[in-house]
Amino acid sequence: MRNPVNDPRTVARNIPGVFDSLFPQLTPSIVGHFNRTATFSRCDSIPIEMVQASKLHKAMLFELGFTVGENILAGNAIDWDNCLRKAIERQKRYFDAQLPNELALIDKQIAEITGKNIAAMISELAVERDRPIVSSPAIPGFQWISSGHGDFSISSTLIEVKCSSGNFSAPDYRQLVMYWLLSFAASVERNCAEWSEGVLLNPRSAKYVVLKFDDFLRVISGGRTKVEILQLFSSMFGTRDVK
Repeated sequence: MRNPVNDPRTVARNIPGVFDSLFPQLTPSIVGHFNRTATFSRCDSIPIEMVQASKLHKAMLFELGFTVGENILAGNAIDWDNCLRKAIERQKRYFDAQLPNELALIDKQIAEITGKNIAAMISELAVERDRPIVSSPAIPGFQWISSGHGDFSISSTLIEVKCSSGNFSAPDYRQLVMYWLLSFAASVERNCAEWSEGVLLNPRSAKYVVLKFDDFLRVISGGRTKVEILQLFSSMFGTRDVK
């Protein structure tokens, strides 16, 4: 039930060596620097004690919260059975999902807070940009890398939700910049829109990091232009034979 290995999310997160060549300055110190630029929303963070009280596998718990957030943004009432079904389907794409026998009250409480935080924080970003929210925006493929979907977008701003207990990680930033790179390749090849801004958003801590891709690339690319990055990317990814 998992996505194939050429899914863009999997490529970004599981092949770090390639990104060391493409973006040599995406180092732990740079990740730490951008994490320190995080903005705290008006939402309340979720207490760790509350999360620890849940017996549900944490990946499933916050996947459930994500589907609740989608429901709220769509203006729908929370349908727990439907939300759980979607959460299980998504977890099975990338992991061996641990299926819950039932949802406890604490599970629903945490998932609802997570979902409300996602909806509130993304709505704040949408108001600032005066543009509508799009769920599951398309991520174009490239060569043997398949197409996929992001979490949310607002015009040319791509938003990825990460429900970790700590700061955003290097794989989180790699995933975001991979999605930008795929959009840039599509803009060159097919005149598609390029992401101009990326957001990493954590509803657990109620904070987010906003990246202007042009500025971010100047920091992490080792002096390469966007065209040079794409040329190197094409030379590295254009010849692999995936069975």
